[in-house]
Amino acid sequence: MSDSKATKEKEISRRKFLVGAGAAIAGVALAGGIHNFLRGTNASPAAAGNVEAAKWPVEYKKLDPDVAAERAYLGYKEAG
Repeated sequence: MSDSKATKEKEISRRKFLVGAGAAIAGVALAGGIHNFLRGTNASPAAAGNVEAAKWPVEYKKLDPDVAAERAYLGYKEAG
């Protein structure tokens, strides 16, 4: 075979690439969905413990910017 013929056989069209990439993405998404389906957990997150739903709307409390900045800094420093 000549080099030009071998190169033509190895080339992939944009359409074939997009179809292959879409199939790969769909396969990954499907595998993730099947994993959750096969796991078989029917319990709701609230059933895990005595968890109450948050009241809505959440009550607004005015924050002191300096205190919030200090808490954020220390929280990041401790937990990274």
